[in-house]
Amino acid sequence: MSGEQLVSLLVLLPAAVALGCLAVRNAALQRVLLVPAVAALVAAAAALTWRVLEGGPLTYTPAAVWNAPVAVLEYVLIAYFLYVGVTSRDRLVLGLAGVLAVLLPVVQFGVIGGHAAVAPVFYVDVLAVVMCLVISVVGGLIVLYATDYMPAHEAHLKLARTRQPQFFFWFVLFLGAMHGLVFANSLLWLFLFWEVTTLCCYQLISHDRTAEARVNALRALWMNLIGSMAMAVGIGVAYSYTGTLSIQELIAGGSAPLVLLPLALFCLTGFTKAAQVPFQGWLLGAMVAPTPVSALLHSSTMVKAGVYLVLRLAPGYADTSLSLLVAVFGAFVFMVTSLLAISQHISKRVLAYSTIANLGLIVCCAGINTDLAVAAGIALIIFHAVSKGMLFMAVGAVEQQIGSRDIEDMDGLAARMPLLTVAAVIGMLSMLFLPFGVAFAKWAALEAAGALAGGYLAVVVFLAVGSAATLVFWSKWLGRMLGEAPGTADERKPVFAYGTMLLLVAGAVGLSIFVAPLVTVLVQPALSGMGYGQAFEPTGWHLRTAIGLFPPWALFLAVAAAVLLPALFARGRGGDPDPVYLCGANVDERSLRFTGLAGEPVPVASGGMYWTQMFGEKRLTPVSNWVGLLILAAFLAGVILG
Repeated sequence: MSGEQLVSLLVLLPAAVALGCLAVRNAALQRVLLVPAVAALVAAAAALTWRVLEGGPLTYTPAAVWNAPVAVLEYVLIAYFLYVGVTSRDRLVLGLAGVLAVLLPVVQFGVIGGHAAVAPVFYVDVLAVVMCLVISVVGGLIVLYATDYMPAHEAHLKLARTRQPQFFFWFVLFLGAMHGLVFANSLLWLFLFWEVTTLCCYQLISHDRTAEARVNALRALWMNLIGSMAMAVGIGVAYSYTGTLSIQELIAGGSAPLVLLPLALFCLTGFTKAAQVPFQGWLLGAMVAPTPVSALLHSSTMVKAGVYLVLRLAPGYADTSLSLLVAVFGAFVFMVTSLLAISQHISKRVLAYSTIANLGLIVCCAGINTDLAVAAGIALIIFHAVSKGMLFMAVGAVEQQIGSRDIEDMDGLAARMPLLTVAAVIGMLSMLFLPFGVAFAKWAALEAAGALAGGYLAVVVFLAVGSAATLVFWSKWLGRMLGEAPGTADERKPVFAYGTMLLLVAGAVGLSIFVAPLVTVLVQPALSGMGYGQAFEPTGWHLRTAIGLFPPWALFLAVAAAVLLPALFARGRGGDPDPVYLCGANVDERSLRFTGLAGEPVPVASGGMYWTQMFGEKRLTPVSNWVGLLILAAFLAGVILG
């Protein structure tokens, strides 16, 4: 297939499969449809990656006949958002959709004068194919995971009539919209795909039709509409002062204030989609949706659209005050949301805060805007998608088997669900410790920030505090799962749910071990395509920067020795272990009870520390929201005032 055919396939095949899902109500038949579709998407993504790596960026402009349907679909989507606002009686949705309904035609007909030709409409470079691989591989595996998850989810809800056809329609359609979004070079086509992802997000969050789901879906809608308004204004300003609707031409247009303003507005659009403070509420609320939705839209794929846009535009605002503000804002979000995660005991909220924090780190990398920082941001997109997608899968499986999302209820999970616990532990370690990929990207980001001076000192402090907080909340969770608790293994292992999760476990470990080839094959060419220089000097299987060396193989061998050697020595000791001291005389050596002050046996109760008075949402969220708004105000004012 030609490159143009591969682009079309990746955008249109999910739409066709989504329509097919509407006609299929049987779970087995859904798999018959979805398994080959996912395989085709992965194969097409791999083929497109090969073509771009071998032949350079691919450009593609569909026939002009497509321009009219694109324009019509944009207004259809806005009309639907107005309908949602009216029927739900939500003033924010109605008001913002109404403003957008006025703003878009003013921009399109008053400023642009109809439809301006953009060539090429699609621009596919290595950065785009990195995102394409994340969408197709990680997203495709999550789709297959959902084929096991959703029947059990509906059985738990005791639905009289399945709603899986509607669920998979929006679920799969989203993959095609994301492909279109990352390939788009035309701002008008980008706007269309951006709105389709917002529509899919709204539909999937509200899927269960509970009052809580509707409220949170509406919040996601109006917050994302703020970003849509910023994009519409940015399109108008960009065309007024540069005469172009091409992203590539806009990036190359220089750093004059009137060029930076649309870039700043597009960054604001990315911040809303990436749930950056103060827009984090929509992502936290979205955790009420079925877990595959959390894994696909709100962790590994949709929120990445926001940081992808900020990274894509980074060459256009390099060496400007806007770049510094982006770095400070991202680092602040990383710090404050990592601190907020400490106070959470609901597993999906911990994952949500961790996601927002890591997205903030990617935004920070874009703002630092050096070769090393942008390389760290690209690497973090890959590693975070794999690890966090897998962790959401694991949490979904745990919830369905123990009936709870509470970390406190996961005490001693290793004894009850050993395979699931191993997957979850590896996932958490891959988010936390060297030599795994996420920690590697954080190391590179800290090195890049530390190499700069001035305002970047605040960035280093924010990143250091956030990294310390990350260690706290992941370690607490690990401790609960690996602690001793009574129970025996009783683990159900659905094939698609466990198979896809274990594939992502293998991906998290394998990509971390082979991080040097990954950087050489994908990250470095992506940097070069964006106009940056070489960030790393490959040294065999290691990576060297101007500041330090990252040796993944040596680090993995050290970790293996640290785990295996104590186990070997412990194995030879023999004998029964000493009883645990329980703050009093034990009732007997094997009972988790001790004799209390009144001489009666007292059962042992343990729990994690969450420090809600220091890091609770009621304390930190209002402050962080105001600080975030102030940074964003400075962000826009600095650009406007020059």
